Amino acid sequence: MKKVMIWFLLSCKRYVRKPSFLVILLLLPLGILAADRSQGHKEQEIKIAVSVQGGDGNELGRRLAESLVNRGRGVDAGMFLFYECRDEEQVKDEVASRRAECGYVITEGLREKLDSGKYRRSILVYSAPSTVAASLSTETVFAALMEIYDRDLLTAYVAEESLFDSLGAPGSRDREQSALEAGALYDKWLDNGSTFRFEYSFQGQEGAADLPGTQTQETVFPVRGMVAVYVFVTGLYGAVVLCGDEERGLFLPLSYGYRTPCRLASMAAPVAMAAVSGLLALWASRSLVGPVKEIVAMAVYCMAVTAVSWLLKVICRRPQVLCCIIPFFVIGSLLFCPVFIDAGRYLDVLDQVGKIFPPWYYLRWFG
Repeated sequence: MKKVMIWFLLSCKRYVRKPSFLVILLLLPLGILAADRSQGHKEQEIKIAVSVQGGDGNELGRRLAESLVNRGRGVDAGMFLFYECRDEEQVKDEVASRRAECGYVITEGLREKLDSGKYRRSILVYSAPSTVAASLSTETVFAALMEIYDRDLLTAYVAEESLFDSLGAPGSRDREQSALEAGALYDKWLDNGSTFRFEYSFQGQEGAADLPGTQTQETVFPVRGMVAVYVFVTGLYGAVVLCGDEERGLFLPLSYGYRTPCRLASMAAPVAMAAVSGLLALWASRSLVGPVKEIVAMAVYCMAVTAVSWLLKVICRRPQVLCCIIPFFVIGSLLFCPVFIDAGRYLDVLDQVGKIFPPWYYLRWFG
């Protein structure tokens, strides 16, 4: 085991001494870091002011404001940061001073207006002429309102409509219990992801927003997908180098029992170095999910890449043949694995084809 480890370290040293390989090794993390630094340290959130008219009497308006403010925090945070103001005048001041890109005033009697169907101007919007935040954030406000009001509509429908008289008379204990159960089912099917809805998110951010009408503003470049392909291609390159070493008789001086382990160590060396480079790139792009999960996933992926590369080396035998098939695996990984787009969501056959390529499994671990 000690000899194998020494061979692995010597192989790493050998690759480090190759200027071209070292440049490729550092290019991805340094490029991502430079791109991130060039964006500066500007605030990512778009601030939006909210106020509620009618005080505690406007129960639905109060719940809507709390929902908007709370979804701007924690893992549900998107590009909009809602904060509450004391009244309509403060909302106007916040927008006029550009402390807020736009502002919403939830008028008094919101529930009554919605129940009657006369909901025009029930929520007022103030925005600066030069901003598009109002049109973008309206969907978020509407989605938050519907999450609350649709539940109330369902429970009221079950509690009052004659269609459900078999459950008991309106106002009876059994009927009210059925309405509560309907509300619980609404919460269940809304929260477990089974309800149809649109989601806006960019790949490559920890805790990306998963609520209607929200989106994130981290690095858009698909860093994780490129890292997966990068490590795989490096494994294939290591297999090509190994074929050349075998043709030159590099492993003949070793005893028979050490030849295969040292071959694997030689091929695993560039893969491990590419993995470290890839983790640095993920760190630079702020895409790390968690240290333990990232390291374990990358370690398993490196072993899989090494095994696949070894199998291809055994099948192809000659470095020239391996070099010829590398473009096939690169293009296939980029097209059929969820690097830029997840084609498998549209055609199941494309998802099945993607399983041929190792990056598919690594990306699905985080997808």
